[in-house]
Amino acid sequence: MTEETVRLVAELRGDQCRCGKGKPSGRTFCRTCYGQLPPALRRSLYKLLGEGYIEAYAAAVEYLEDLKRLGV
Repeated sequence: MTEETVRLVAELRGDQCRCGKGKPSGRTFCRTCYGQLPPALRRSLYKLLGEGYIEAYAAAVEYLEDLKRLGV
């Protein structure tokens, strides 16, 4: 497993979203962050590690960071 994969698995198992809010273990983001993602991006987060999840996660983080920069 790569270092990035280990970090992502730890985030999935954790109970805190990247934004600082709580989230259920096994979920990528809290309800608020997840709800801000477009439907296609939400669906892509159900891909398995090694089958597109890492790329989907990176795209979701970039999307959320763009929203934050825009003040949305």
